[in-house]
Amino acid sequence: MANGWLDQAAGLRALLSPTPCRSISLNGGRGGSGATTLAINLAAALAERQREVLLLDEFEGQSNSLHRLRLAQAYHFESVLRREISLADAVVQTDAGFAILPVSARATMLAGLNERELSWLAQEFETLTAEVDFLLLDTRPTTLSGVPNLSLAADDVLIIVSQNAESITDAYATIKVLYTEYARREFRILVNRVASLEDASLLFDRIRSVATQYLGAEIRLRLIGYVPEDDKLKRAMRLGRTVIEAFPEAEASHAFRQLADAMLRWKRPNQSQETPGHFVYRLVESSRILTDRLQN
Repeated sequence: MANGWLDQAAGLRALLSPTPCRSISLNGGRGGSGATTLAINLAAALAERQREVLLLDEFEGQSNSLHRLRLAQAYHFESVLRREISLADAVVQTDAGFAILPVSARATMLAGLNERELSWLAQEFETLTAEVDFLLLDTRPTTLSGVPNLSLAADDVLIIVSQNAESITDAYATIKVLYTEYARREFRILVNRVASLEDASLLFDRIRSVATQYLGAEIRLRLIGYVPEDDKLKRAMRLGRTVIEAFPEAEASHAFRQLADAMLRWKRPNQSQETPGHFVYRLVESSRILTDRLQN
């Protein structure tokens, strides 16, 4: 496979004891939730635990994970859509041991794929993720009604929230859209940039109370932990590195390791929501809807 990021040992392990890829969407919003930074560092923490991790990135420019890590993108995702390269060729390996697949493209180009092209792309994605343990999705905010999101195909929906009012508003909006329009009932909450577990619990209780009051008792929210406000995390990002690489003993590094260990213990869903290839269908479906809205 291109880039050599899935080694022979990983392939042999997958062959002897196949484990389905677990997909986790990370949903942030306005107010500096820090979703991309958390996605990068969670991926690094899982990779440190000898797991194969692929970070799927919907963003482009300065807000995406490649830019944060000062990595060059040899091939754009649109080259894949034109079938000039394979999907594996677009994967970028990081020094932290995980891989990144940027999937940003013009909505009109994604919307224009025919069924044969879409089927090919879905199969490419199935092949690419066959030996992946964790697929982390750094997704666009899910606050618009009627626009499908990659979170719909994920096993777990992770909502990232900070104490900023806009972040809290967007967290609730995301939960509301996924619950009322797509019947997602279970959400994991990760609190970012707080001083203590007590602060994280207070913020979580606030969101859970509002969600239960307005959406009903069927909604299930679970606090999975928090990441403290840590200047070394910011310094690591300015250096283009994960905090685990740059400052392995930092408070944030320990927090990410604890989160990774907790994720390894998560009970696997009785049945995955959809196969990995369905992420491609969700990506194209949302692009078609957005294109139609722009044209009408």
